[in-house]
Amino acid sequence: MTAWPTPSPSPARLTGPAEPRPRLRRPEPLDPARHDRSRFDCGNRVLNEWLRRYAHQNQRRHNSVTWVVAGEEDQVVGYAALAFSAVDLSAAPAPLARHAPDPVPALLVGRLAVDLSMTGHRLGTTLVNQALAVALDASRGAGLRAVIVHAIDIDAVRFYEHLGLSPLSRDDPFDLYILTKDLAATLGSPP
Repeated sequence: MTAWPTPSPSPARLTGPAEPRPRLRRPEPLDPARHDRSRFDCGNRVLNEWLRRYAHQNQRRHNSVTWVVAGEEDQVVGYAALAFSAVDLSAAPAPLARHAPDPVPALLVGRLAVDLSMTGHRLGTTLVNQALAVALDASRGAGLRAVIVHAIDIDAVRFYEHLGLSPLSRDDPFDLYILTKDLAATLGSPP
């Protein structure tokens, strides 16, 4: 399990009264009987609706697993949906394609969103770290060459690049990846 990052103080938090850090549970797979998704609002209607209507359906059908972070009352405040995927070898950049099979096995972070109430608490980074930790664990038991993400907008691209992911192609800046061999260093844990 990934360690919880300590939130960096923002300039507004340095000048005003300190906000108490909300009490959150560790990331865990979505349990629709327990986790309240009804009030989740990340500011993107599509991502809100996907969590409410499709996350459990996809999980039940074994298409993806949605990892959630919830508050004390089990209200979901962040989520990341993970699924196994593959990259066509002919479309893979050189570091990903080198000595890889066709297609190249990967873990996809298909959806990632954080409730607006959690802005500034580094919850997005926590969810990415959880996804990378899942990938690292999976790579110890099955072939997994990379983690890939489909960023929803340019701000998400910058976020993922800041965390060490690289563009998957020159043609589509919204697809990024990180090699499995680099995950341990990114997470600060032994391989």
